[in-house]
Amino acid sequence: MKNFLKYLENFKNTQIMVIGDIIADEFLIGRPERLSREAPVLILRRNNQKILPGGAANAAYNISALKGKIKLAGVIGYDRTGKQLKEILKEKNIDISGIISSEDRPTSLKTRVLAGGDQVVKQQIVRIDHLKNGGIGEKLEDKIFNKVKENIKKTDGILLSDYGNGVLSSNLKDRIINFARKKGVFTAVDSRYNLLDFKGANLATPNLEEAGKAFGKELESQTEVIEAGKSLIDKLDLDHLLITQGSEGMTLFNKNGDYEHVPVANFSEVYDVTGAGDTVIGTLVLSYAAGASISEAVHLANYAAGIVVRKSGVAVVNPEELKREVFANEE
Repeated sequence: MKNFLKYLENFKNTQIMVIGDIIADEFLIGRPERLSREAPVLILRRNNQKILPGGAANAAYNISALKGKIKLAGVIGYDRTGKQLKEILKEKNIDISGIISSEDRPTSLKTRVLAGGDQVVKQQIVRIDHLKNGGIGEKLEDKIFNKVKENIKKTDGILLSDYGNGVLSSNLKDRIINFARKKGVFTAVDSRYNLLDFKGANLATPNLEEAGKAFGKELESQTEVIEAGKSLIDKLDLDHLLITQGSEGMTLFNKNGDYEHVPVANFSEVYDVTGAGDTVIGTLVLSYAAGASISEAVHLANYAAGIVVRKSGVAVVNPEELKREVFANEE
């Protein structure tokens, strides 16, 4: 426990760079009034609207909430959504000097419409995505890579957050991973769709579905998870691989062939798993960069996930909450 507390204290001295697909998560919340005469749909009276960091920005927010020093790099548009998102990120103590604005690429926006009365849980009734997928082009890739070169001496770890929107092209991800290895800075990968493209990183954190897709079959038992983990860590030339398994916990694989299964924390108290993946990767990367062993970092990430799933909606964890969770589990 003393080691865990030492790492938590060192979070504030640890610099992480998150690079990837920056997304604005918009929530429109309304009260159902009646059915429309124009079509068989609900009419909502809008009560509230908010924008939260999504994608790579949410991973950065999770690290910032734990008091880690965080620099975010990616591409947004010259639009109102991008401007709003930058202001929100600055308020959350995230360094946005690595964010590049592009006239040719609108800010990625996912709008969720939620309906419900004051006394009930709001239900999502539709999601509208405003995204431009595909590559960002060599010019923007060079600008992002230059941000990495400019900051590498002050960086303790790099997180590549890939949501499939095209910022992390094969060329850019290879340049970042190879450059970071030469400079002795570890790289972690969280890829929604293209895990097999991230060869040579130090760490990857696929969930069960992502690992199954990369392995080539659905993983239906712990035996299959172990088989897939051992195969993927070799195929991707990783030092460590963490497969998160929802209510079944998570399994850590190491390059030497060892593996460790970590049961989920606070299983009986799960309320909402939204955003738990970003909490896991953010806590894991920050803990490892702050001096924890990979096994210790995984346990801290597991405790953080146990906290965030007891909260409603996309939530984050602060150091005091994590400290209390450590005390509760390690005494």
